[in-house]
Amino acid sequence: MATLTSVSYYTRKSVVYGSAGFVSLIILRLIWGVFSVWWVKNHPPPPPPPTVAFGVLPAIKFPDGKDPKQVSLKLETITGATPDLGPQAKVYFMPAYRANVLGLELATGLAAKLGFLFAPTRVDEQVYEWTREGTLPGTLSVNLVTGHFRLTTLWHRDAQISTARAPTEAEAVKNAKRFLSSANLLDNDLDAGSTKVEYIQAGAGVYSSAVSQSDANFARVHLFRAATEKIPVVTPNPNEGLVQVVVSGISSQKQIVEVIYRYSPVEYSRFATYPLRSTKTAWEILSSGQGYIPKLIPTQGQTVVRQVKLGYFDNSTPQEFLQPVYVFEGDNGFLGLAPAIDPKWLGKN
Repeated sequence: MATLTSVSYYTRKSVVYGSAGFVSLIILRLIWGVFSVWWVKNHPPPPPPPTVAFGVLPAIKFPDGKDPKQVSLKLETITGATPDLGPQAKVYFMPAYRANVLGLELATGLAAKLGFLFAPTRVDEQVYEWTREGTLPGTLSVNLVTGHFRLTTLWHRDAQISTARAPTEAEAVKNAKRFLSSANLLDNDLDAGSTKVEYIQAGAGVYSSAVSQSDANFARVHLFRAATEKIPVVTPNPNEGLVQVVVSGISSQKQIVEVIYRYSPVEYSRFATYPLRSTKTAWEILSSGQGYIPKLIPTQGQTVVRQVKLGYFDNSTPQEFLQPVYVFEGDNGFLGLAPAIDPKWLGKN
């Protein structure tokens, strides 16, 4: 028969061992949680196979650039090799093409918003041109198919404009975006993208570069498309946006003196995934004299490439899809591009 002392003894032992077991269980659970996080981080599940829902894609048509065959390249990344940037990437649909009849209707509406109210002149099958008089005479040339346009004015005939002091960078960006927004031309990815302000001064009816705001009469605002899922978007000329607005320092209808608009919308909700070629293959393409290098890139002697990353190419001419490219960056502002999509899924130029 158990005594009170023995019952008390075994009760204390049970509490001790039970507490130790409970603590051990908590520790094991914490260890398992940490291990699970580490395992998932270092052994992520493979992505689903590429959907390739758009079928074979048209090959990117790079503009005329520097002849890569005349450029000597050397790869000097941190690891000494090209990085692994993943097996696949998204391709987005760009509804850049439209019927001419609809294009004329849309272009006429755009012209009216910009103060061009008279009937246009047909330049060719795709391009129509509007003119206006009044406070700031000008010309608006619109491509009915792409929606791209250029607005120019006779600013050099107005001494008030050509002698005014340029606005600050902040004012120039604000006024450029306000102008685009008023004409429903400031899509979200353009509004959220980076900007660059270039100061220019008035000459004999032409622009020339200015060193600073104090020497300038205008500010040219370059607008760039925002990164797509943290992947940067590059243009044929890395220093120029596909949308450019020249702003004067006058707060009136004379404020916007020129606009170049080569932006095309992207349907980000309509995409497909495609397999990528390796970065090593892309490097071989670029270094063997293929790929694309902008003409403005200085390349004296051997150029060292120090970084390789994934980007999207935003062309100045219409394209059906926003496609990924490999971006090679190096010394002295070097930039080179090579198609990233597996060539099995690319058509011929």
